[in-house]
This record gives sequence, structure tokens and C-alpha cells, in this order.
Amino acid sequence: MLLMLLSGSCNTILMKFMVMQQVPTGPGAASTGFDHPFFQSLLMMIGESLCLVAYIGTQYQQKKGQSSTPMSPEAPRIVFMVACILDWTATTLVNMAYVLIAASVVQMTRGAIVIFTCLFSVIFLGRRQHGYHLVGVGLVFMGITLVSLSAFVNPSHTPQARSPAYQRFLGIGLCMGAQIFQASMLVYEEKIMSRYSVPPLQVVGMEGVCGIMVGMVLLSFLNFFNLESAPVAYYQITHSTPLLMAVVGSIFSIAIFNYSGVTVTQQASATARSTVDVSRTILIWAVELLLHWNTFNVIQLAGFVILAFGTLLYNRLITFAALDPAPE
Repeated sequence: MLLMLLSGSCNTILMKFMVMQQVPTGPGAASTGFDHPFFQSLLMMIGESLCLVAYIGTQYQQKKGQSSTPMSPEAPRIVFMVACILDWTATTLVNMAYVLIAASVVQMTRGAIVIFTCLFSVIFLGRRQHGYHLVGVGLVFMGITLVSLSAFVNPSHTPQARSPAYQRFLGIGLCMGAQIFQASMLVYEEKIMSRYSVPPLQVVGMEGVCGIMVGMVLLSFLNFFNLESAPVAYYQITHSTPLLMAVVGSIFSIAIFNYSGVTVTQQASATARSTVDVSRTILIWAVELLLHWNTFNVIQLAGFVILAFGTLLYNRLITFAALDPAPE
């Protein structure tokens, strides 16, 4: 879980760092920000695909040993494509939000994943929710509301804070929408892994491979209609050492984050993974303040405290006898 916390924090900071870079888009062209959300999603899929290499390596080592494990039903390839599309959509929406709002606000707003994971766990997994679940979700909702307000009331003196209000609304909306797809992916992964006992490395790796294929097709379409330019993104990366280092770091950090994340899902539950994910918020916010990417906001702090308390309550790291289920 610590590995998931550190790698996830690193990835969020690096993704924000990318969009802050001002790099020429071509020879003699003016410098602009690295605004390529779909290309950034492709980078994330490349990172996830690295997990497949690690999976093949572990399988090779197991075959060299004398112990053999009983065969389990092989997962159809379509299940990985479904998870990949959900992941692609969520990642791209968040990448778009990085341009509009601060990384800490992005991360705090992503706490909504607990709400949607709770809802989808009931609908699709038939999981019963108790009093502490409901109160926890309510607190998460309150915390996200305060964090969202912090982008408008006493906002930080950053480029995002000086942007029009509708852009900040859009950024928060993109994050919230992303969590619907992200929660769907977590619950879906839990469903298929309980049915097929698929190794976590294989799940992440296959989603990455499928994501690369989807990304190549999607970027070709977007380039044809001038909606996004992969050649411009490539030029900016190859002509900026900080940007190149951020790209490489993001690829490896997402590989580590997704492997550790799927492992948590398999050993615990989808809600446990989403709760650990939210816990990295304080680290990201601290780095933002240290690097002067953001300024301290009391409303944002209050929102985070309520959000964190809600997630801890939901995961029963904080307990109240009145909220516990009645003994059966």
C-alpha cells in the first residue's frame, strides 16, 4: 500500500508538471503548454504494458521451479478491452482537468471514487452497505463540495485560479466524470479477478497492451481532424529535457502504481484500493505548496480533513459503535 501511495503521488505531480511546461511546438514556433491529454493517456498505457513484461518474467521463473499450480479458467481477451476503455476514458478526462485546476484539487475531487465505488459495489457485486459506509460516503461528499468551493472562494494565486470560473467548473466536472469510469473499472476488475483468478500483473499488462492499440487508432483519428497533434507532442518532448524526464518518470510510476493498485484490489476490495488512492492527497498538496504551485487555502484544508475522515470511516480505520452493524 505504501508503494501505491508513493508511486501514485509521483505520477500525479509529474502529470501536472508536464502541462506546466512551455515548449515550442516546432522550429521557430512560439512556446505553448503541453496540452495533449490523449497523448498523455497513451503514455499511461505504455506504462501499464510494462507490467506484462514483468508478468512473463514471473511466469518463466515459476516454470523453472518444481511446484505447479492448478489451472484456472483463462480470462477472455475481451474482458481486458472493456477495462482498458474504462481506464482510457477516466485517464483522459483527468488529463484534461490538469490544465484547468490545481493538482491537489484534482486529487481531492477524485475522492468521489469512493462514492461511485460504493454505489457500483451494491449494484453489481451485491455488497451490503452498513451505517458506517453511508456516513463515510456522506462525509466524502461534503469534503469534495468544500474542496470544489475552494477553487472559487479565496482561490490561490496561480494561473488556474486566474482562469475564468467556467473553466474551473469544467475542470472539477471532468474529474467527477472520470471517477464514474474509474470506479466502474475497479469494480469490474474485482468481478473478473474473482471469477478467473487472473494475476494482477497480467490484468494491468493486458489493459496496457489493449490501451496502446486503442490509443494508436484514436490518435490517428484525432490527428486527421486536427483535434490533437501527436507530432507536436513528440517535438515538444524531444526538445525539452525536463518534459522528457517527466514523461519517462510518469511511464514507470504508473506501471508501479497500477501493479500495486490491482494487488490491493485482489487481496482486499475495490473500495480499499480507492481509499488508499485518496490517502496520497496530502502528499501531493504538500509538494504543491513546497514548489509554490499552489497557496494554502483554509477551505481546501477543511474539505480535505472531512474527506479523509470519511474515507477512514468507510474503510473502518475509524469506528463508532453506533454505526456498526447489529450482530447476526
